[in-house]
Amino acid sequence: MNLKHCDLCENQITSFKNGFTCALTNKKPSFEKTCTKIELNGKLQSKLEHISIELEKIRKNKNSMNYSFYIQIIIGFTLIFISIFILKKNYSGLLIYYFMYILVSIGLTLFGNAYKVLNRYRKKVKNAEFHKKSIDELLEEYGIQYSTNIIFQAKIHGIQELIVELEFINWKKERTKTPYKINC
Repeated sequence: MNLKHCDLCENQITSFKNGFTCALTNKKPSFEKTCTKIELNGKLQSKLEHISIELEKIRKNKNSMNYSFYIQIIIGFTLIFISIFILKKNYSGLLIYYFMYILVSIGLTLFGNAYKVLNRYRKKVKNAEFHKKSIDELLEEYGIQYSTNIIFQAKIHGIQELIVELEFINWKKERTKTPYKINC
């Protein structure tokens, strides 16, 4: 049995004592591949909208992540090359070596931070795509297909207004249009 079905079903009851139970049978769900009594409605729509918004937000931030990554890498290389240049000029003195040490340390720190930004972005994308894929696979089992359109509207005082349009095939709902306001 797959609890992903129950997570999207309106008939799910959750309790500490019994865990997941079906509101129609008052028993633990027992089905092999698909549930004949599944009630997909608000939970499904909400999860699809939220995961679509999350993916779109992440994708919209890709350019700023790339800029941050490359700028930090360039500055890091520049600082290290400056320290190498100083070393080749045969300057002497303890103060020069401290200065070079600081430049190399800052350069390496920027490298580390750049890769941290890149890895954080990749993890967010991977996580969001995993959740979307699991919903898509479940809907495929029930023969439901959909398309998503997100319309970004005004951004006022850090609050982004948007509309999520979902169009369904082979489901009782054909089209939904939901407005959202999210913090950016």
